[in-house]
Amino acid sequence: MNHYEELVDQANLLLSQEAPAPADLQAILIEIDDLINSPGFQELANEERTALQALRRELKAIISQPVEESENNAGEISMGAYVPLPETFEPGMAAVELQPHNTEAESLMEMAERMFYSGRYAEAIKHYERVLQIEPNWERARQHHSEAENYLRTGYIPSVALPAEAASAYGKAQSASRVGRYADALALLSKAQTVLRELGIVRWQEGQEFEQKLQENIDAENVYQEGLKAFEAGQIDDAIERIDTALQATGQPKYANKSQTYRKVKETLRAVNDTLNAPTPDLNGIVQSKAAIDGLVHDYGENPAFQRVRSRLENSIPKATAPVKEQVRSLKSQAEKSTTIEGTLYMAQQAKSQLDTIRSLQGVDESLDRLQNDVDKLIRETEKYEADLQTAQASYQNNRRWPASAARISTDVRTRYPNDPGVVQLNRSLSGYYAGRMAIRVGLVVILLIGLFFLIQWGAGRFRAYTLSLTPTVTSTATVTATATATATATPTITPTPMPSVTPSLTPTPMAGTILRTIWARSGCYEQFNAVGRVPEGGTIRFLPSERRFDSFNRECVLVEYQSPTSSVIGWVLIADVGAARTTPSPTATP
Repeated sequence: MNHYEELVDQANLLLSQEAPAPADLQAILIEIDDLINSPGFQELANEERTALQALRRELKAIISQPVEESENNAGEISMGAYVPLPETFEPGMAAVELQPHNTEAESLMEMAERMFYSGRYAEAIKHYERVLQIEPNWERARQHHSEAENYLRTGYIPSVALPAEAASAYGKAQSASRVGRYADALALLSKAQTVLRELGIVRWQEGQEFEQKLQENIDAENVYQEGLKAFEAGQIDDAIERIDTALQATGQPKYANKSQTYRKVKETLRAVNDTLNAPTPDLNGIVQSKAAIDGLVHDYGENPAFQRVRSRLENSIPKATAPVKEQVRSLKSQAEKSTTIEGTLYMAQQAKSQLDTIRSLQGVDESLDRLQNDVDKLIRETEKYEADLQTAQASYQNNRRWPASAARISTDVRTRYPNDPGVVQLNRSLSGYYAGRMAIRVGLVVILLIGLFFLIQWGAGRFRAYTLSLTPTVTSTATVTATATATATATPTITPTPMPSVTPSLTPTPMAGTILRTIWARSGCYEQFNAVGRVPEGGTIRFLPSERRFDSFNRECVLVEYQSPTSSVIGWVLIADVGAARTTPSPTATP
């Protein structure tokens, strides 16, 4: 059994007693302090050092508790009790007593007090002993002599009882410790201890305790730094273990916060690994895992542990995105076949959201780019249809009587989405407009047909007129008809009695024609004028002199006279309805 184990066993034995003797506790505490301040303390394992420090704190806490003194020891000062002392010493303080003292004793007492308050306790003890030799009953000398011996024996020296230089260095050491400058604090404490040793104070318990505390903090900081390095090397569990060790040794909040932070990192990595270990990785889980790893890299930089998980994550991305790509294509196809604008936009937006998720995982991909462009184009077209429908509805509200603009604007959207509720409502609103427009179109067609009919009639009339113009017409012509006359001939016949012959005369050829079909003679040329009489087919008419006239179809008319058995009709007829008159032999003269 080594010295460490013996001390631990003795300390545990004392602590197990109900009322251990203060002297025994003080003795074992001094031995533990000696071991802690010895070079062998650094050779102990980290767990052994931590256990030894914990025993020291527990012993100190028990010793510092108030102890009830018996009546026999009422006048003695306990080993751990301190009497408040003045911060400065003024000559003559020792002489303030109720009764006068020996002059030599007073002089020695004054020197002893000066040394006592300056921290030179060994020299002060010698002077107090000389004072007590002269005046054994001087209570103040006996009290300060006891305190000085107690300081030197136990090392429990109050800060107010420290020499000025040592107190200053000790105060600076405490300030440096509060801001975490433990190495500087240890150097300042060493300076204070050097001052005390020069004054003959070998043991300074508070300084030793403070030194031990500084050493604990330094050791804890070293372990803490080792934990940080382990974390940077990707050894998360080892880092947490080392930081927890530092936390147990000092209890500093910094170590507790860092331990909690690293535990959160460990939990994040565990959750990511659980997601990757699933038989069918969920895309949303993969996305969240990638965001978590990216966040860890952003907060803590590159780390081997992060890289390992990221490699697994990248390998699982294609497996997770393949079914989602098919889902996007299916959504796109459904959106293109949707009969409503709202349905198209909903499914197209879902496809776009899924594509954005895949792109956040895979980055640049040619097939994704084409699919993304198709979905974006579909969304833009559908949004345009929606905007056109809204514009058409607003235009209809502004012009209900003749909403031609609304019908024109909504042509494409009504063709693409005939069953959309908004389109159905708009079609109902435009039904009156469609009916009116159809009526106008029918009217225009009728007018066009009528015009075409008259145009055909006019063309036919022109053609007949042209054909008729190629046929000779009946005109008044002066003719001479030859007649047979008796001519005297030199024949040996009886000469008849000369008779006068008929004198030749001009006989006009009658201007007449035949009606080719039953017609009405009119008061003008032609249909727009009133009928004045009916001329039957085959009827003979006589042409009357008049100027040339044409009807609206450019057909030529002639003025004729028709003699019926009962009446006479004079009027205009179309020249196309008149044929040549029937010819009869002309009368000839007989001799």
